Amino acid sequence: MIIDAKTVVVTFIIIGVGVYFGLAAIRSFALSIAQENHDANLAIDMNEESRRARREREADEAATVAFAKVEPLLPASVVAKGASLVTTATTKKAAAKELPRSAPSSGNSLNTGKFNTGDDEAP
Repeated sequence: MIIDAKTVVVTFIIIGVGVYFGLAAIRSFALSIAQENHDANLAIDMNEESRRARREREADEAATVAFAKVEPLLPASVVAKGASLVTTATTKKAAAKELPRSAPSSGNSLNTGKFNTGDDEAP
């Protein structure tokens, strides 16, 4: 076997190409595992969220049924207050479903200008 510069360079090129394709194969395998893991975590999160929403909905229904059973026993002032609480809960749910509002375009909602408090003399 002849060992000269040409053989060494060709060997390094072959090894480099092999390492490149080997690392590309490992990278694609790792990416597929990460994507499957992400999909599984997303499915678990969605399942937990649906359970939480269902429990919340069932609790709201149970509270409504319980209030409906007790409502005839309560004085009129308490019943009116309970109706306003139901309206408040409904508006809170509607507000929670809205998209969050963005910050002001200036990036600062505070007015940092100088205020005249009356202690300063006018020029």
